Amino acid sequence: MIKHKLDYNFAKEQLKKDKNNSVAYFFEQKNTKQGPLSGSFFSIKSNFATQEGTSHASSNALINFQPSYNATVFEKLINAGAQPIIKVHNDELGLGGKGLYSHFGPIYNPLDSNKMVGGSSSGSAATINLADFAVASDTGDSVRRPASFVGCVGFKPSYGAVSRYGLYSYATSLDTVGWFTHNVSDTATIAQVVFGEDAKDLTSIQVPVDAIQELKPKKIGILNFNFEIEPYLVDKIEKLKQVLEKDGIEVESIEPDKKLFNAVNIVYGIISYSEATSNLSTINGITFGNAPKNESWQNILFKTRSDGFGFMLQKRLIWGSYFLEQENQDKYFLKAKKVRRLIADYYNSLLEKYDLLLFPPFYGVAPELVGDKQEKEDKITSFILTISNLTGNPSISIPLGTFDGMPFNIAADSKIYNDAKLLSFSLYLEKKIGELNE
Repeated sequence: MIKHKLDYNFAKEQLKKDKNNSVAYFFEQKNTKQGPLSGSFFSIKSNFATQEGTSHASSNALINFQPSYNATVFEKLINAGAQPIIKVHNDELGLGGKGLYSHFGPIYNPLDSNKMVGGSSSGSAATINLADFAVASDTGDSVRRPASFVGCVGFKPSYGAVSRYGLYSYATSLDTVGWFTHNVSDTATIAQVVFGEDAKDLTSIQVPVDAIQELKPKKIGILNFNFEIEPYLVDKIEKLKQVLEKDGIEVESIEPDKKLFNAVNIVYGIISYSEATSNLSTINGITFGNAPKNESWQNILFKTRSDGFGFMLQKRLIWGSYFLEQENQDKYFLKAKKVRRLIADYYNSLLEKYDLLLFPPFYGVAPELVGDKQEKEDKITSFILTISNLTGNPSISIPLGTFDGMPFNIAADSKIYNDAKLLSFSLYLEKKIGELNE
């Protein structure tokens, strides 16, 4: 059962105020089934298909799109007794990363409206304080980094562990269904509901998560980013290391391969923009999208993608088209795939060596919201979480501490398909962090 429980009616009244510009749609309250999620309610990102309410993915091009089916993850949650309460805004079609690129305007951090909430699962993070859990998607870090910015748990399962049927594709080789919760126990409960192979998603596989219980890891590696993260984060990670060592765990500091880690964002950009160009080509006003009336097919296509897509999305699709041009594929796209393999081989060698790999999910607390240049793009830790999307391994972001009233998390990764072990170790890690913060 879900441990964290809120009052549904209170939450709905607060959500109606929509202080953070997050709410896209209110679901009708339903008579739910009895199951492991009975009594809980959740939000879902607007890039998931649901029969009730439009699923526009915060894009003007799909503003009136009404799916005729439910996403598999949505069906599983309802069948397990959970109640959907709202559909939330996100960066347009899941592309963004900052909460600034919804067609409906910026989405704000509920803890400080002058701070970035992160994205693309911005609305999910901004409203998690008024839901028992939130279902979202994670293509580059879209669940785990916003979780750090608002101080909750964010989980990305192994690639294929959860069906993507009904999740709008951004980058097919990277997209993963993820979720926000208030504790690791609830994260595990949801995993036991939504994991499983699905005939509607040929990339899905059976990953066992039945046996999840608190488990102390024997050996932990901590990636050392002290050269670029904030001093308060350095101090907190060192104190956590001491707590773990005191409990008999072997903890090693790892000097990261800066050359490979600095390539992560470039590789991710080339691959994800290229895959998005292909996946989103059907939103053209003819197959999908709002078609202008009395226009030729050429004008329909032009107007749908010019007026329907925001500037950020257009920019990424232009880059994707460039990378996929025949004369550029060897130079960019295929080379990026080769470097992706180098990154994955290096990272997997670390995951084989340790039960858990710990690292900061960002270089500090949520940065100031000052337009499109608030991130320090030169920092490895701006994009460190993206590695697990490139490799496919499970990854979790757990609250670690606060600085000036703003939270920050610690990230924990494990081998691909080792989700049950990662969650078991995370239950232990969460307990130790609680002791550290007493």
